[in-house]
Amino acid sequence: MRKLIYLFIVAGTLLSCQNNHKYTINGTVAGDAYEGTNVYLQQMTDDAMVATDTAVIQNGMFSFSGAADTTVLRFIALDETVNPQQESRIPVLVEPGKLEVTFDTVVTVKGTKVNDAYTNFRLQQRELVQNIRGIIGQFNSETAAGTMTESRDAELKQSYEEISSQLTDLNFNFIKENIGNRLGEYVFQNSSSMFEPEQQKEILDLAGDEFKAGENIQRVIKRLENLENVAVGKKFVDFTLKDTQGNEVSLSDYAGKGNYVLVDFWAAWCGPCRQEMPNVVAAYNKYKAKGFEVVGVSLDQEHDRWTQGIQDLNMTWPQMSDLQYWNSPIVDLYAINGIPHTVLLDKDGTIIEKNLRGEALDSKLAELMP
Repeated sequence: MRKLIYLFIVAGTLLSCQNNHKYTINGTVAGDAYEGTNVYLQQMTDDAMVATDTAVIQNGMFSFSGAADTTVLRFIALDETVNPQQESRIPVLVEPGKLEVTFDTVVTVKGTKVNDAYTNFRLQQRELVQNIRGIIGQFNSETAAGTMTESRDAELKQSYEEISSQLTDLNFNFIKENIGNRLGEYVFQNSSSMFEPEQQKEILDLAGDEFKAGENIQRVIKRLENLENVAVGKKFVDFTLKDTQGNEVSLSDYAGKGNYVLVDFWAAWCGPCRQEMPNVVAAYNKYKAKGFEVVGVSLDQEHDRWTQGIQDLNMTWPQMSDLQYWNSPIVDLYAINGIPHTVLLDKDGTIIEKNLRGEALDSKLAELMP
């Protein structure tokens, strides 16, 4: 009898444990377009999304269920061929409990603390992004109509910067509070470039070793190391590329030789680079006799387009490139996020300023070479 009672207790305990680890996902899809189509529970791999479960949408509803021994990141995806314009995939932290997913104008996931927090975060994020798009639309509309004034331009730019800052803060705070779970890790992995280096370091200090060992995060960590190597106050990091004639040239052929050197990372296809280049040309012509040199480092892909750009923009200083576009190792070596990107070196090859443009470049050179 005692043995029988014991077996009942063990069986009850096992059943209780199984129930404690069970998850259920109930979904609703607005409209009739998806009726009868598949919805997928997907796992993200290094190469692609792989379906781990499939359900059929019936009467606008679907469901998944199973055991969640550990919390895992999954994605719920509708058949994207039905309506390519609609948001059709949403990340979900699969954990014990009941989740409610709604695919409508806005996609929401609710039912557990982390998923609730992620949905709230996404809704706030969506509102800020819509506001930013509205400002861009106003700017383009008023510019096209010819009604844009200097004060209005400044007003719109200030609004844009303020909302962009709010968006960055929103992402940072969510990630910082959730970097211990897969959703927080996922958001950081997709938005790390929007943060300042110190913010990235702060988040990584809170992250787990397994997450930091991932290939994508190792790239972020390596970039932070590279950024430290080319910080203001550090000696330039040398590299060797080819000039327009195919000859190997190194930055050290010019840097640290007794001149102030502006290393100008640019490309012929880059609109902002072309817009800024007259300022660099003017500075070069004004200060070259006083010991100022410019070295152009191009992120172009096509040799002819590169050399045509040099000619069109009246760039008469040394040039080098590996014609590998953003795949150039130089991008990581100097932790470049965008171009134009400039690095100003003193006579000994020490980095003294970065990203000087327009009047700021001329003012700095006037200070160095009065």
